[in-house]
Amino acid sequence: MLEKTKGIIFRVTKFSESSLVVKVFTEVFGMRTYMIRGVRKKKSRNPMNLFQPLSILDMVVYEKAGRDIQHIKEVKAGYIYSSIPYDMSKTSMVVFLNEVLYKAIGEEETNETMFQFIYQSLQYLDEADENYQNFHLWFLTHFTRFLGFEASDNYGPLQPNFDMQEGRYTSLKLPEIISIKAPLSGLFYNLHLNKNFGEDLEISRIQRRQLIEKLHQYYQFHLPNFAELKSLQVLTEVMSS
Repeated sequence: MLEKTKGIIFRVTKFSESSLVVKVFTEVFGMRTYMIRGVRKKKSRNPMNLFQPLSILDMVVYEKAGRDIQHIKEVKAGYIYSSIPYDMSKTSMVVFLNEVLYKAIGEEETNETMFQFIYQSLQYLDEADENYQNFHLWFLTHFTRFLGFEASDNYGPLQPNFDMQEGRYTSLKLPEIISIKAPLSGLFYNLHLNKNFGEDLEISRIQRRQLIEKLHQYYQFHLPNFAELKSLQVLTEVMSS
């Protein structure tokens, strides 16, 4: 059956001299694997630049229950990035977030709210002219609510330490490996409070690096098989320069 859906590219694998297998998080069906033929031919009507990390597509697909690999009939850009491909900081964020999303979502079933969060967040990043250097921190902080381990909002002077195992702030002095301590915990709390990204939070380069490392640990605590992120070092270097 032919169906229409928006999709966000997570992974692209060469299948033959002219075909690709693409892992796509779709608005209608959740995670899907699609075959698209002829895309690597010189005269293909589907240029390769459609299939980049976190590209947003409008697709007409063949949806057949029980198939591991579905097929794409038609595809076009659902949103054309105007700044992300040309801004090193934004490009590094997108490559990093692509790796995070691919590892975190897995074989997620239909989740339109999650899809819209990713879709709208990427559009915001692309359109932002300034004050987006903390975007990846904000995104990771808020994406936890879709994964089931969103932080509590009980931060305060008497309980300033964030327990990454429990997802709550506490007065206990916890080991460094399982906690986020002040002042980082306060910055983490402020990121969480900021529901709609746009407010320029005062976070230094050193704090930015420390926060991304802690967020990485937080995800590892709660997601099985969430291995080391290959793109993290590149992102850290770019955002620290």
